[in-house]
Amino acid sequence: MIRKWAAEIAAIILALLFLVPIVFAVLNSFKTNGEMLRSFISLPETWSFGNYAKVWHDMQYPRALLNTVMVTLFGVGFTLLLSAMAAYRISRMKEARGFWVLMFFTLSMMVPFQTIMIPLVKLASELHMMNSRVGLIIIIIALFSPFTIFLYRGFMTQLPLELEEAARIDGANIYQTFFRVIVPLLMPVTATAAVLNILWVWNDFILSFLMLQREEVMTLQLTVYRYFGTYSQQWNLALVSLILAAIPVLILYLLLQKYIIKGVAAGAVKG
Repeated sequence: MIRKWAAEIAAIILALLFLVPIVFAVLNSFKTNGEMLRSFISLPETWSFGNYAKVWHDMQYPRALLNTVMVTLFGVGFTLLLSAMAAYRISRMKEARGFWVLMFFTLSMMVPFQTIMIPLVKLASELHMMNSRVGLIIIIIALFSPFTIFLYRGFMTQLPLELEEAARIDGANIYQTFFRVIVPLLMPVTATAAVLNILWVWNDFILSFLMLQREEVMTLQLTVYRYFGTYSQQWNLALVSLILAAIPVLILYLLLQKYIIKGVAAGAVKG
């Protein structure tokens, strides 16, 4: 009983530690820069949404949000589709051959992005993919597919082969078997992979910073960066920009929370 209470108290304290910075960020987003510099922990003297209106306009928030949504939606969508197809093929290979193909993808996960980012930018420039959302999406697919393949393959090895054999007996070809039989069974791991990839792509800064320099194609994370200048820093506006950038993905996470938990639990049981 004592251990149970101690664990619950520890969990509450840990949750509060994570919530405190968020609370202070929200409170200070309503202050003027001078008021914030005078006291970071006090309540705002006046609760005004003027900072939010200014940042909304300065960031060109609808345009930046649309760019981010497009990059995230198409990048993650094609990553899930191609990774699921690749993982299905790998999981149905002979054991030795499938192992080495999987190792090929797994080893690419061990290479730090900082090691390849300069050659990657050079290659993107040669292929005229710079300042292009399509170019960024293609690179996202290449970078995020190995981990997603790894997730899918571990799940697919546990699926019963009898379902595929029954589909083939009914006259289904390999594509019909995959999309009508296998894909519906992948919903738990797909939800987990989708949320993880969405969080990574949405919050990505380095790759977008390297690929996108024109203002009209910038994502939310790049527009946030403009509030952290070398000689002037408007911390109150910077906090507003961070909050506005985090709200959409936070809403998505809350909506898909139960699917994430199901996916993690299913993966634990299957593994």
